[in-house]
This record gives sequence, structure tokens and C-alpha cells, in this order.
Amino acid sequence: MQKMTKGTNLETDDFNELVANCENEALHLSGQIQGFGGAFFIDNESLTVTAASENIAEYCPLSVAQLVGTKVHDLTWLPLELLYNLGIKAGNRAYAFNDNTTTASLNYRSHRSDAGILIEIERSTATVTQRQYLQLRASILPRIDASWQEHDYWNQLIHTLDEFLPCERIVLYRFNEHWSGEVVAEKVVTGLPPYLGLKFPASDIPAIARQMYYQNPSRYIADSRQEAVNFLTQYGTPLDLTYSDLRSVSPLHGEYLQNMGVATSFSVPIMQTGKLWGIISCHHATATPIDAHLRYQAESLVKYFSMIYSTYQSKKRLALLTSLDDEVSVLAQKLRIQGEQSIPSFLHAAKTAFQASGAAMYINDDWHLCLPKAEQRLVRDIDNACRHDTSDVLLSKQDIREVDGLASVSHEEVRGVMLIRLNFELKSLRLYVFRQPEKQITHWAGNPDKTIQKVNAHGVLSPRASFEKWSEVDGEQSLPWSKRDLLLAKKLRAALIRLLT
Repeated sequence: MQKMTKGTNLETDDFNELVANCENEALHLSGQIQGFGGAFFIDNESLTVTAASENIAEYCPLSVAQLVGTKVHDLTWLPLELLYNLGIKAGNRAYAFNDNTTTASLNYRSHRSDAGILIEIERSTATVTQRQYLQLRASILPRIDASWQEHDYWNQLIHTLDEFLPCERIVLYRFNEHWSGEVVAEKVVTGLPPYLGLKFPASDIPAIARQMYYQNPSRYIADSRQEAVNFLTQYGTPLDLTYSDLRSVSPLHGEYLQNMGVATSFSVPIMQTGKLWGIISCHHATATPIDAHLRYQAESLVKYFSMIYSTYQSKKRLALLTSLDDEVSVLAQKLRIQGEQSIPSFLHAAKTAFQASGAAMYINDDWHLCLPKAEQRLVRDIDNACRHDTSDVLLSKQDIREVDGLASVSHEEVRGVMLIRLNFELKSLRLYVFRQPEKQITHWAGNPDKTIQKVNAHGVLSPRASFEKWSEVDGEQSLPWSKRDLLLAKKLRAALIRLLT
């Protein structure tokens, strides 16, 4: 491979290799932690401390040399609830906040792994009382007389977290099906550029980092510029820090935050139906401590929000399904009516329901069109090409020219296509709805094209340096087919099967 020096742009093969390296970075095996806390590890079999961070003496009465090799029953200063309240599954946690057993007020966490128990210790700097937490939790719920939409839920969560988290910017970042994300809610101090409405490419949060959010309730980076602290083990091999809150920062991610002007970062995943739906991300330009108890309360609030929002989404989906049933019933009724106008009326209604520019249907060995300035020959050519795709009875494309054999289609009303067929038989009913090309503008936080990014002196892909609004214009495709469109297509197909068979 050609050696790349700092400042060079990337060839495609080089770029793909560097992105793969980022995706495969062993974040959990860094052998280091952040310096805002100390940690040690208790082995399952020997019940002995086998590893500790170099700075552990700042957080407990023993030095590294004294602590490593100590039996767990000799750690008399360690809060017992860290062991007694800890579950038996990997990833289970227990907490002891504001403990004053030693001379300082400390926050403790224990993490269960397959090999043992990781103990993490931080200094206590702030707290939220149970009464304050319950008040904050209640504010996430809409009032009885309120009719909230999704943006109201998002904004209320942001403003609630802003009441107790010391951050200059709090955003709600929602993923799409391709793992690109969009800032859909934001609270930011005056003077900082807003990110609301901007999108970030999927590679900004690579798959390995997203996986960590399934395994941990949050990610806290106290200072993106701070040097990491070594974690020393008896065995020489790096300790698995998958479940560690103190886990060190990837150099690439540290540089990314610095390019954003961020020193302190705190992120909490939002889960919906067991999947990573979005992230709450909190930033501060200068290193600003966020107490472990505050972070725990934020995690709890976000989990509560996830439950409330999931209920809202379920109700919204039920209302959508009911609405679609009504639409399908009206469409089907038009085909039930006998007469010359039944099919044209149905096609016009289908075009309206799908917000389309035209429609065409093959039924009873004949084609019927509701498409301006179009001839049957064009529709037959489209049908002949689409029939070769048997991956699903439904077919949807934003650009019909992506279908084999249709690269030359240039009709001004035909760019997006939705095909609904009852089955794959040649003589069965087929319904096409078309959309015209429309200009779509995507606003990115900086240029998302990573092939123009640089490689640092270590041969590692550097994150982009600018996050200023960068607009990308695409006028070649139709508007995307939404989940609502796909649900409507499925329900309409089912209704046509019942009607015609």
C-alpha cells in the first residue's frame, strides 16, 4: 500500500482500509483509564486484587504495590454494598454514592465481568436528592391536558437534563436506518453555533462505539485532552474494560472532540424496543466535572424517558394503522364499484394516498394509466424490468434508474417507484405509483466526505476539523418512501388480495 503522509488525501482503497481500522479499534483493551478516578480489579477465582490503576493511592488508603495481591476480605474500607448488591451477570453494576468511610467523600461503582469485579472510585462533587430526582422525572411527563408531539418529548427531556447537568450544550441525536444521525433537539448557551437540524455521518460513531452503548448506560469523558493513566496487572495482558466508566479515550475520538471545541463529553443511549434509537450528548468547552451521582440520575431519567416515549410511539403507531385502514377501505371501495370510472378513480386516489406524481395498474390483461404525458410503452418497459426483481412482492426505489435496464428512463414524472404485486405470476395484478425527482437538501455538521480527510503522522485517519453547516443538494432522486408509505402498500396489497381472490 502506498505510504501516506500527513496532509494527503485518500484513495478509495486506502480510505476503506483506514475506516476498517477505526471500526476494529479494541477500545476495551487499551490498558488505560481516564485520570478522574481510580480503579482496581478483583479476580473471581482467587478473590484477590490482581490489577490496579497507577493513581489508585489518590482514592484509597493503599498504593498499587500494597493493593495488588490483597484478599478482598482485607479491604475493610470498601463499601460492602458494592459486593452484596452486585448481580451475577456480566455487565451488572452496584453503587455507593457519597461514602465517607475514608477521609474524603467518594463515589464507588462495581462492575461484574466474566473474570471478576472491577471497582471504580471517584471523588464526590455534587448530588441530586431523591425529592429533586422525582420532581425532575415528573417533568418529563406531559400534563393531563397537554397534547404532546414527538418534538415536545425531545425538548422536555433536554430541558430537564439541563437543570442539573453542568454542560454548555445538550443535544438529542437520532439515528436513521443507515446509522447516520440528526440533531433533533438542542439546548445550547448563547454564543455557540447551533447543531439543531444538522446531520452526522455514520462513521462519526462507528459500529464498535455504538456496541458499547448496548453494554454501558453512558459514556463520560472528563477531559478530552488529559493524559490516560496506566492500568497495571499481575499478568501483563490488558484488562478487559468493556464495562468501565473510566475506560480511556480513543485518540481518534479525543481529537474529534477537540476539533469540536469540546473538553468534557457525557453521552447516554436512548433505547427503543431493544435497539439503539438515539443518544443524549452533553458537551462543555472546558474540563467540567460531572459527578458520578449526577450521571447516574441522568441515566435513570433517560431510561424513564425511553419508556414514556415508547408508550407514545405505540399509541402513535396504533393511530397510524387505524388511519391507514380507513384509507385502504376507501381505495378498495373504488374498485368494488362497477363501471368505466372505477379503475381511473382508484388510480387517482392511489396517487393521492402515496403523494405520487402518477400511477399505473395492470389488471384483466390490460394497462390503465394515471400518469401525465406517458405512454403504455414506457410503463411496459418499466414492468418488464421490475419483474426480474423477485426479492419481495413490494419494490420501492427513490431512483428508478437503479433498476437494471431502466438507466435511460427520463420521463419528468417518473423517478421514484413503488411496485405492489399480489404475487409473481405474469397475469396477476400489479400496481405502480411514481414520484417525480425533487431537490433535497441535507445539512451536515461539516463535510461528511471522509475521503478528503487527512492521515496523521501515525497513519491514522484524522477526524474532520470543521463542523460548520455544510449543505448537500441532491435533485436526482424522488422523496424517500416513508415507513407510512410502506405500511400503506402492505395493507393495500392485503386488501386487493381479499377483493380479487
